[in-house]
Formats: sequence, structure tokens, C-alpha cells
Amino acid sequence: MVTRARDPGPLAREIEHTADLGLEVEAPTLPLVFERAGLAVLGLMIDLTAIEPRQQAEVSVEGETLEDVLHDWLQALLLRLQVGQFAACEITVTHVDPQGVRGIVAGERVDPSRHRLYTEIKGVTYHRLAVGPRGEGWWARVIVDV
Repeated sequence: MVTRARDPGPLAREIEHTADLGLEVEAPTLPLVFERAGLAVLGLMIDLTAIEPRQQAEVSVEGETLEDVLHDWLQALLLRLQVGQFAACEITVTHVDPQGVRGIVAGERVDPSRHRLYTEIKGVTYHRLAVGPRGEGWWARVIVDV
């Protein structure tokens, strides 16, 4: 499944946190939680509705727990935006388990004349980071350092 920034409905809901920004994501599948979390975190930094899926790139990370994998996945997406100036507006997770995640992102290089930038995010934190089954689906909570 491809999760797009322009999909109807919210990708995540913001949760209260004293100094940083927090998000909670729910989805029927674990890959979809990773897709939605990725776009939700990127959407805190840039208006994803203005991004076009002009280029694709593969992103993969390894870890030892689902929390590690989610943290490193989101951090990898942020680094592509912050360092590589590449903003993803579509994400497809092709594999995810406690040892790693692989996916394909589609987007384009940031053009300040066309793309509206929001909050700068320093990184994804481990504070209150959680991912797991909930009801008939999956759930994640992420706090980012601003």
C-alpha cells in the first residue's frame, strides 16, 4: 500500500508534550503505522501537499526492537529532508519487523520558492516512544525534539 500526504483523513493526532511535539498514529497494519508516522513527522517540518512524487528512493534501517526500528526509520526520513533536502510525500513500507524496515519513498528536492517550511525538528526521541498492537490494528507514539 502507498500512503500519500494527500490521502483523506488525518495521518496522526498531535498529543500534548511540555517542550517537544508528540504524535500518535493508528492503522490496521504495522506497515501502515510506519508509513503514516513517517509522513506525519515530515509534515511537521514541511507542507507535504506541495511536494510532488518526482523521484523515488529506497530507505531501510535495522534494529533490535520495533521501537528501535521506528525511531531509526523516522530519523532516516528526517535526515533525507534535513541533509539531502529531499521531502517524501508518498511512502510504501515493503517489510517491517523487530529487526528492520524497508520501504520506498517518493518525493522531490525542496524548493524554497514552492515549498513552505514549518518547524525545524532536531530529531526523534526515545522519550515515551512506543509501537504495538491495539485492538484490531497497530498504534505508535512518537515525540520529536524541536
